[in-house]
Amino acid sequence: MNYKLKEKDLLDDLKGLLQIDSTNADAGPVIPGAPLGMGINEAINYVLELGERFGFKTKNCDGYCGYIEMGQGEEMIGILTHVDTVPVGDGWSVNPFDLTIDGDKVYGRGTIDNKGPTLVALYAMKALADSGAPINKRVRLIIGGDEEGEQWHCMNRYKATEEAPTYAFSPDSGYPAIYAEKGILNVCIKKKLEPAIHNLGFFSGNQINTVPDYAKAIVSDAVYESTGKPAHASQPHEGINAMFLLASELRMLGLEHPFLDLIDIATSEGLNIDFEDEISGKLTVNPSIANVNQEKAVLKCDIRYPVTMKGTDIRDHIERAVTPLGFSVNINYDLPPLHIEKESYLIDALQKIYEDYTGDTTGPKAIGGGTYARAFDNAVAFGGRFPEEPNTCHQTDEYWSIISMNKNFDIITKALESLVQ
Repeated sequence: MNYKLKEKDLLDDLKGLLQIDSTNADAGPVIPGAPLGMGINEAINYVLELGERFGFKTKNCDGYCGYIEMGQGEEMIGILTHVDTVPVGDGWSVNPFDLTIDGDKVYGRGTIDNKGPTLVALYAMKALADSGAPINKRVRLIIGGDEEGEQWHCMNRYKATEEAPTYAFSPDSGYPAIYAEKGILNVCIKKKLEPAIHNLGFFSGNQINTVPDYAKAIVSDAVYESTGKPAHASQPHEGINAMFLLASELRMLGLEHPFLDLIDIATSEGLNIDFEDEISGKLTVNPSIANVNQEKAVLKCDIRYPVTMKGTDIRDHIERAVTPLGFSVNINYDLPPLHIEKESYLIDALQKIYEDYTGDTTGPKAIGGGTYARAFDNAVAFGGRFPEEPNTCHQTDEYWSIISMNKNFDIITKALESLVQ
């Protein structure tokens, strides 16, 4: 069956959603009913109101998350999305809290990660409901508000009281179907500084899962700055880490400091964590946040590690590398890897839809990103970005292609049609 996206309606609805500031950890006052900030609760309610407009059942789960449900049956297919975003940052050429269309590109914070896919999934549900196709299972769009944070309070709240999906997918990554997601380890490497150490102020980064695009240092009342390029921490090679640029500049000035010694080895090779496996590939490390003053030096890193490893093993290797420099290592967050067999029912069903639609037979893949698929059994990432498209998640001037929106709508609708039979 052929489905058609109501493109103008979706873009109008997306404009309203983008205008809501739902920045993770900075979304306005935290009050009863809005534990993640009023902006996030407003964004959840905005999507729920669209679901009600479409005639679907909705529920707000105490401001942490919400869901929209259609169909009948004992089993339930989940679509896992989120409406919180990373901080905007500087350097935008358009208003990040609005929808700007330039040719095929739709700009705004959250267009691709993940407000746009949230609404595309909702429109896919509506198209399927109106099509007359047989629906033997329920479909539930589960909308989280804390995906960009470390604790996933939203999914914890959902699982405490709500029904788990029989199968689920998250259009918060890319295609083809994704059978493995690397572990996500956030570590804090720190050292208490002695009074005799040269006075250095060094500050960079405000989001653990983003390559920092700005760094600032203060040395003897002189201020030094550097500008890089943001990128998602799962693909640090796509960005330019301003922290490294500034540290290099300070070295050229002849400055000696324990923090600069640490930055010199803040790579997978330097930290003795240059690991990989056949399932998910190489480990990546992103030095994300730096805070150095007269009393302490702190570096926080986002590490994506192979599915066959454990976060504690990674920590132990880092500890052996930094102990000679006088630093200690703590794990702030460790999200275990996800690995589902390529031959599983869910991967097979979703991959067939993708291959029939695109003709791409390269097969399912593994990624370094982390999606809500980890929150449930029988869940995988599927959808968002096609292999040939640039990854603008977490970047300045984030955008999504209108052509890609339409393709995603087609694939998600056809995937739901297949899964609900």
